[in-house]
Amino acid sequence: MNPTSSTGPVSGTPAYWSLLEREADSFSRTRATNQPGDWSDAQRVMTLLRPYGPAGVLDLCTLLVLRAVDRCPADLRDEQGRPDLAKIIASESNALTTIDTASSANARLQRGPVTAGDLTSAEEQVERINDLEAVAAAALLTRAGHPKARRNVRRVLSDQGEGAREATAIFGILSEVMEAIGRRTVICGP
Repeated sequence: MNPTSSTGPVSGTPAYWSLLEREADSFSRTRATNQPGDWSDAQRVMTLLRPYGPAGVLDLCTLLVLRAVDRCPADLRDEQGRPDLAKIIASESNALTTIDTASSANARLQRGPVTAGDLTSAEEQVERINDLEAVAAAALLTRAGHPKARRNVRRVLSDQGEGAREATAIFGILSEVMEAIGRRTVICGP
């Protein structure tokens, strides 16, 4: 869906990417400083992205991955110097937190919350979140300086599907990543 000029820049245009860049920077900052359980920043950005649907959410997630790759502290990287998702969100993450973030994002996209009813059972939902964590971990392996980094990350993120459930769940995972990296950067300095 390409919004008209009255609702925002057309998807894929330089103005669209500029908007997403600003939103990714803003979200990265607020995620680092919000109180736990405060999803007002996620709700705000999802409201803004509503006209773009799940594709817009995945585009924002792409930019969040590239920020995480750039800003990840050395002790949260693997032996090759790449961000290690398990280290980044080890003490922060659980599927329920991701589901909470995804539910908040879904509400702003005018979709229902992520619930066990979305899948056959809550166990399957948690399994799906874990699968999508593997997708986010793979995206974090991208070299940010590569000329096709944005395209490569976007392709990895969409490998598991481009529906609202996948997009908002990946957004939930990356929210945790940005929060963990941001809190470390705020506490330790830039």
